[in-house]
Amino acid sequence: MSWHSDVRLTFPHKDDIPMSRSSSWSHTCSASSGMSDLASTVARQSSRESSRGSSRGSSRGSSSDASDSNMPDTQKLLEQKYGVDMSVYSQIEDLTHLVGPLTEDSVLRCLQARFYSQHYQNKIGPVVISVNSYQHRPSCQALLGPVKASVLLQGVVKDAVTQHADTGHSQAIIVSGESGSGKTFCAMQLLRQLFDIAGGGSETDTFKHLSATLTVIQSLCSATTVTNPECSRVGMFIENFITDTAIYRAKIHAYLLDRERVCSIQRYEKNYHIFYQMLSGLGTEEKAKLHLTGYSIHNLRYLSSGSTLQNELEDKARFDAWKSALSILGIPFSDVMRVFSAVLLLGNIEFVEGTGLELDLVGNNEIKAVAALLGVSGVALYRGFTTRTRNSRGQVCKSLADVNMANATRDALTKALYFRTVSAILKRANSIRRPTCNSTLSDSIESNLHQDSLGLSGVRDMPLSRNPSLTSSVCSNYSKKTRVDGFISIVDMFGFETAECNRLEQLCINLCAETMQHFYNTHVFRSTMQSLREEGIQADIEVTYFDNEPILELLSSKRSGLLSILDTECAQPRTSADTFVSKAKVHHRINNYFFEPLPKASSVFGIRHFAGRVVYDASNFLTNNRDQLSDDIICILSKQNCNFGFVSHLFARETKSSSSSGPGPKGMKHRILPSSSSGRNGSDEVRGTLSSDFQNKLDSLIRTLVHTKPHFIECIKSNDRCEMDMFDKDVILRQLRSLQVLDTVQLMAGGIPHRMRYKSFNNRYAVFLTHWNPYQTSSQQEHCKAILNSFLKAMDDSKLPYVSTQWTLGKKHIFFSEGTRQQLEAMRVEKFDNAASLIQAVWKGYLQRKLWPERRKTLQTQQGAPKVTYPVQRKRSKTKESGPKKDPRLLQQASSYYKISLEAAPAIPATRSYNVSGNVRLSYPQSRIMKDDFPKVASDDNVLCRGEEVKVIGPASARGHLKVQRRNVCLDVPYHLLDLKTVPAPDGMDI
Repeated sequence: MSWHSDVRLTFPHKDDIPMSRSSSWSHTCSASSGMSDLASTVARQSSRESSRGSSRGSSRGSSSDASDSNMPDTQKLLEQKYGVDMSVYSQIEDLTHLVGPLTEDSVLRCLQARFYSQHYQNKIGPVVISVNSYQHRPSCQALLGPVKASVLLQGVVKDAVTQHADTGHSQAIIVSGESGSGKTFCAMQLLRQLFDIAGGGSETDTFKHLSATLTVIQSLCSATTVTNPECSRVGMFIENFITDTAIYRAKIHAYLLDRERVCSIQRYEKNYHIFYQMLSGLGTEEKAKLHLTGYSIHNLRYLSSGSTLQNELEDKARFDAWKSALSILGIPFSDVMRVFSAVLLLGNIEFVEGTGLELDLVGNNEIKAVAALLGVSGVALYRGFTTRTRNSRGQVCKSLADVNMANATRDALTKALYFRTVSAILKRANSIRRPTCNSTLSDSIESNLHQDSLGLSGVRDMPLSRNPSLTSSVCSNYSKKTRVDGFISIVDMFGFETAECNRLEQLCINLCAETMQHFYNTHVFRSTMQSLREEGIQADIEVTYFDNEPILELLSSKRSGLLSILDTECAQPRTSADTFVSKAKVHHRINNYFFEPLPKASSVFGIRHFAGRVVYDASNFLTNNRDQLSDDIICILSKQNCNFGFVSHLFARETKSSSSSGPGPKGMKHRILPSSSSGRNGSDEVRGTLSSDFQNKLDSLIRTLVHTKPHFIECIKSNDRCEMDMFDKDVILRQLRSLQVLDTVQLMAGGIPHRMRYKSFNNRYAVFLTHWNPYQTSSQQEHCKAILNSFLKAMDDSKLPYVSTQWTLGKKHIFFSEGTRQQLEAMRVEKFDNAASLIQAVWKGYLQRKLWPERRKTLQTQQGAPKVTYPVQRKRSKTKESGPKKDPRLLQQASSYYKISLEAAPAIPATRSYNVSGNVRLSYPQSRIMKDDFPKVASDDNVLCRGEEVKVIGPASARGHLKVQRRNVCLDVPYHLLDLKTVPAPDGMDI
C-alpha cells in the first residue's frame, strides 16, 4: 500500500503516551490538583460582574462570543499556579492542534483556559466537546431562550444540513454525557439553529408547534435530582423530516422511563415540575374546582417526602407558558388539570388494617375528591382498591386485598393516570400534520417508541457504515420509494447517573448510556481499526480504547443478562428480589464487571460501568419491572362507569377487551403504560415488561442511527455542585476518561480515522479536477490519485492556512487523516464559492446588458430628453477619419436645448465676492496675517512684514493672488502668504 504524508506531525514515543485505560493516568496530572480558591473566586466574581443588567434566562453562558474583559486577572492567577501562558491555550479551538505531547494535562489546561475565557465548546476534529458552565437557565418556553448558539454548534448543524443536501443521507446529531452535563440545553440550541438554517426560522408554524410541544414536555418530564435541578427524565429522538432541502415536519419520540418518581421520591429530590407549577399558578377558584383548596407542597404526600424548596414566582411564570403551549396543541387544559389533581390527592389516600375484614381508609375526603375528579363513584373506587379478582382455571373468584396490595394498586393507578396522560399529549402533538407515509418509529400509545424484534446483540454485530447508502428513513417499508428525502435528527438520550438509592430506572438509564457509548466507540474506534486490518494497512499510531461490550452482555444478553434473569423471575408467580439477586450472583460471580458491595446484603449488587461503579438496590425490581395494573380498577374507569371522557379514553383499549367477554373484571393484568404490542393478536393480557420494552425501543433506535451519518457532541459538567464558572478538574478528568476524550484526540491528531469508498470520494471531490475524461483511466483508484495530485497543487495556490495532510489508498477505500479532511472540505468550499461568484458575475453582466436598452429609454423619459433616432449604421470605409465623429444635427439640437452658441467662445466665469474657509462663508473685506515678508526686494514703504495684520479687499486679477490695501496702495499678494486671523462661527460662536 502506498502512503502519502505531505507534512507529517511529530508525535512523542508511544511509551510517553498513556495508551490503555488500565494503565495509571495520574502521572500526567500530578501538577493539576485543581484551581485555587482565589482563582475560582475571581472567575465567579468576574462572571457575575459581566452579567449585571442581563436577564436570567439569557443564553450568554453558551456563547463563544462573550466578552473577555474580566479575564486578565484570572489568567494571571492561573499562569502563576501552573507556569503556563494560558492565553495560548485559550486560542486553541481544536484539541488536535495542541503542541507537544498529547496528555491529559495538556487537554485539561486547554479546556480550563477556554472555560475561563468563556469559550465553552471545543473540537476534536468532527467531534465537539461542550462544557456546562451552569450560566444558562431554562426558558419558560422551549427554543425561545437559547437564541444564539456558539460557532462550533452552528458548524455542526451546517455540516449536517450540507451533507444531507450533498449526499441525501439522513443525518443524526447525537448529544451524550452524564446527567447534569447540559445535554437538553445543547439539544435545544441545535434545534433552534437547525430551524434557522433549514426550517424557515422561528415564525413558521412547524417551529411554533414544536416549541409548544417541547415546552409541555419540559414541565411534564423534568425534575430536580441531587446532581441537577433541571434534570430531564425523558429521552428524546427528534426527527426533522426534509423535503426539497427544507424542514416540513418535526416529530418527537419520547422515551418515558422514570415512573416510580410520581409516587416515590428520594431525599433532596423533587417530583415532576408540573405539580409545583400548578400549585403556584392556579387561582383560588380553579383550586376550589379541582378540590385543591388548603393543599400545598407540605401536606401532599407525593411532594412532601422530598425537597420542599420552591420559587413560586418562577413556577407561576412557567405554568402560564405551559398553559399557553397546551392550548396551541389543542389539548383541553381543564381535563389535564383534573387528572393531575387526582394524582396529587391519591397520595394522601392510605389503607390500614381495620378491626373487621375490610381495610380502614385514611383520607376519606381525598378519595371522594378523587372520585369526583375522575367521574366515578367513591364506593366503586374504594372497592377497586380493596378487592382483587383472580382467574383460576377459567373460574373467576374475588377476595379482599391486604394493605400492601391496596396501597400498591393506588400507586399503580397514580402512575397510569400520569404517564398515560403524558403519552396522550405526545400522541396528539405528533398526530398534527402527518407525513404521507409512516415514520421509522412505530406509533403506539406512547406515540414515539421504536419496536423491533432483534436484540442488542444483533445491533452490535451489525457493521456500522461510514457512508451508508441512501435509505428511506421515513417509511416503515424500506423497499417502498417515497418523495421524502430523509431527516436530520437530534438525539438527546439518557446519560449515566447515580442516585442515593439506585432502582430499576437507574439500571435502564445506565444501560442506555452504555449503549450510546458503545455506538460511539464502534463508529469512531472499532470500525476504523477493523477496516484498516481488513485492507492490510498498518497505522502509525495504534489507539487503545475501552470497549464496553462485556458490560452490555452482562446487562442485556438474552441468555444470562441481568435483565433477562429479571424477566424470567417476573414470569414466576411466587418469587422475590433476593431470589433474583442470588441467581444473578450465580451466573456472574466471576464477571469482572459484576461485584458484591460491602457490607453484603441479599438484595444489593453492583456493576462497574464505563463511567464508574454503581450499587443497585433490587428491592422493588420485580414490581417495577412487571409494570402491572389490575383490571379491578380499570373496569371502574370504563365508559359505562366513568362520566369523564378523557379518563375513559386513556383506558379505552383495556376496557374494550374486557367488555368483549362480559361486564366486570376478569382477573387480568394490564400494563401501566402499554406498548404498541399490547392487545395484539386478540390477546387480552399484556406481554412484555418494562425492561424488555425499553431494550426493544433502544435496539430500534440504534438500528435507525446505523443508517444515518452521525455527528457527535460530548457534554461535560464543570462541577458536581451546579455552581457557575467553577472548573473542578477532578470532575472534568473523570468524565474525560469515561468518554475517552484523550483516545479520540490521539486518533484524530495522529491516525487516519476517516475513510471513503473511491466512488464516493471521486464524486465529492471531483471539483479539484479542471479537465477529466473518465475513459482515460481504468479504475476508480486512478481517478482518486488524479484528484489527490490536483489537490496538492491547489494547496499551494490556496490562501487557506496550511495543515498537515496524510492519506493512504486501500483496496476499497481511501483512508485519510483529520487534517486532510479539514483541508479538503475547506478548499472544496473555497472552490464552490469562487465558482458561485464567477457564475453570478457572468449572469448579472449578461442580464444588465440585456435589460440596458429598455432601461436607457426609461432614463431618457425620466430626464425629459428628446428622443434621439440613430441613423442606420453602414459599413465602414477603409479610409480612417481623423478625430472624433460629429453629427451636426445632434449638435444643433443640443445647442438649442441648452441655449448655447456654437460660434461664440464660452464666457469666463465671474469672480466670486467671497471665499470659503472650512464650512464658513467669508465676505470681503477681511483681515489676514502675513506668514512671511512680501516682497523680498522692495522699498521700505511697501514691504509687508511677517506677522503684520493686513486688509484684504478682494481677489486679484492674477491667478492665486489676493488684493491687499495698505496706505491707499493695493498690492497683489500670493494666497499662501496670507493667513486668516479669526473665522467667525455660526450663531456668533467663536472657533
